[in-house]
Amino acid sequence: MVDAMLYGLAKELRELGVECETASKLIRGDEDSRVSIPDPDILEYLMKMKGEVCLITLDNELAKYCKKFNVPCIRIQDLVISYVMDARISTH
Repeated sequence: MVDAMLYGLAKELRELGVECETASKLIRGDEDSRVSIPDPDILEYLMKMKGEVCLITLDNELAKYCKKFNVPCIRIQDLVISYVMDARISTH
């Protein structure tokens, strides 16, 4: 599941054959990202899914809550940092 701000990523992942939906689609049943879903509602949904759904997000606060409650979460910034650091190490 991706945060609403990452709708394009969900579309790209689906095109690659990865099952991926937006939070809007899974929680409200629509793709309208103009109506935000509060972080507590996203966290509640993820907790009900008991680890079956992983959140992909840019939202630092939401990622912190996911970590606190052991909810699967990928924070995009962490991937970028890891990629940059790995590239730095491999060029030295």
